[in-house]
Amino acid sequence: MTTRLRHLIAVGAAGAAMAAFAATASADVQFATPSLNIGCYGDATSVRCDIRNTSGKKPPRPRACRFDWGTAYGLTRTGRGRGICASDTALPDPNRPGRILKYGKSIRVNAKLTCTSRKTGLTCRNTRDHGFMLSKQKIRLY
Repeated sequence: MTTRLRHLIAVGAAGAAMAAFAATASADVQFATPSLNIGCYGDATSVRCDIRNTSGKKPPRPRACRFDWGTAYGLTRTGRGRGICASDTALPDPNRPGRILKYGKSIRVNAKLTCTSRKTGLTCRNTRDHGFMLSKQKIRLY
């Protein structure tokens, strides 16, 4: 298991629901926005996106979180968008960013999750119309 994919999740009472974000052996999909401010990886069960810089209001930090908070967000195939307590990052190395999801384009992470890159930010949504929107100005979980 790579260090990049290892992360811990501590979201209080929602911790059990967030177990789906537990690290997998490898990400099936990895991408970043053109600004490199947001980096994501996903697999058959979930997507995780991290944001480097934002002035958006972060969700309340769970008491159980002993790592970084307010930079990582996740979504499962059926649940709502959530903050992730993380000890690693999905952000790309600026010198080797990998796949770039151009503005105006979408990527299907799996059969239930799609992410769309826009100049105004990145939106990831599941087929139950739950998700998150990350931008330099705003964080929205729904």
